[in-house]
Amino acid sequence: MKKMIVLLFTLMLFFSCARKFGISTAFRKGIPANMQQLVLDSSYHLYIREVFLDTSDAGDKMVLANNDDLNPGNKLIEIEYLLLSEQNNRAVYISTIPDKYQSYYAKKIRYLQRAYLNAYDFSTFRFGRKTTTEKAIVFENKNGHGSDTWNYKIENDSILHVYEVVERINGNTGNIYAVDEALSRKASFVRTDSFRIAFRNMNKEKKVEIKRGRPPLKRFCRDNTIYFKKEGDKYSIYFRFDKSLPPRYKDSAISFGNTRLVNAPF
Repeated sequence: MKKMIVLLFTLMLFFSCARKFGISTAFRKGIPANMQQLVLDSSYHLYIREVFLDTSDAGDKMVLANNDDLNPGNKLIEIEYLLLSEQNNRAVYISTIPDKYQSYYAKKIRYLQRAYLNAYDFSTFRFGRKTTTEKAIVFENKNGHGSDTWNYKIENDSILHVYEVVERINGNTGNIYAVDEALSRKASFVRTDSFRIAFRNMNKEKKVEIKRGRPPLKRFCRDNTIYFKKEGDKYSIYFRFDKSLPPRYKDSAISFGNTRLVNAPF
C-alpha cells in the first residue's frame, strides 16, 4: 500500500514547504528558438483532486469535492491537477507542495478558486499519453525502461476515477495495484468546466498589498502554454505570466528544474 501511495499521489508531509520554482530570464528577448511548447487548448479538461487530512482515522486521506463539505477537524493539505486531452491523447499531472504544517491551504485567501491552477504552489510534474483504444494514461519513467499506466473511468461525465495502476519494467508487467484497495478513499478527480494557470505569491507581496488595501496580485498565464527545454539529458519547464514577478519585478516567467519532473515531457 505504501508503494502505491508513492507511485500515485505523493503525500509527503515531512518534505519542506519551500517553493520549487525560480524566476526565469529566458523570455526577455522573446521565445527562445530551442523552446518547445505544449499548448493547453480547448481539448484539455482540468480534473482536480483535493486531499484532506481525515482526523477521524489517523494517517488517512479523504477526498471531497467541495471545501464546504469538510468536517471542522479535516484540513486541506494538498491539491492535485490532471489536465487531460482525450482528443490529443495527452495528459499532464501536477501536484502541489504538501502542506507540512496543515495550515497553508486551509486558509481560503491562499487557495485560489478551482478554475485557477496556482503555479506558485506547483511541486512535481508527470507527462503521459492516453492510449487510443482504452481509457488509460501511460507515464513513461525517466530512464525509459519502465512505465506506470493509470486505468480510469469517468463517472457522471464529471468525475475521473483512477481504479488501477499497472507498473511495467522493460515492457513487462511488474505489479498491478487496485487503487481502491490501497487507498481507503477513492482516487477521484473532479472536473471543472474551464481553467487558467495563474500565479499569486502570498508571501513576498502580502505585506505590501495589504497596506494598499488589496490582496496580493493574481497574474495569469499569457497563453495557457507549458514551455520546456532540454539541455543535455535534463529538462526545465516554464510558465509565462502577464505581469512581472516579485521580488525584483523584472521578469514575468518562472521555471522548474529537472528534479521537479518525474518523467520527460513529450
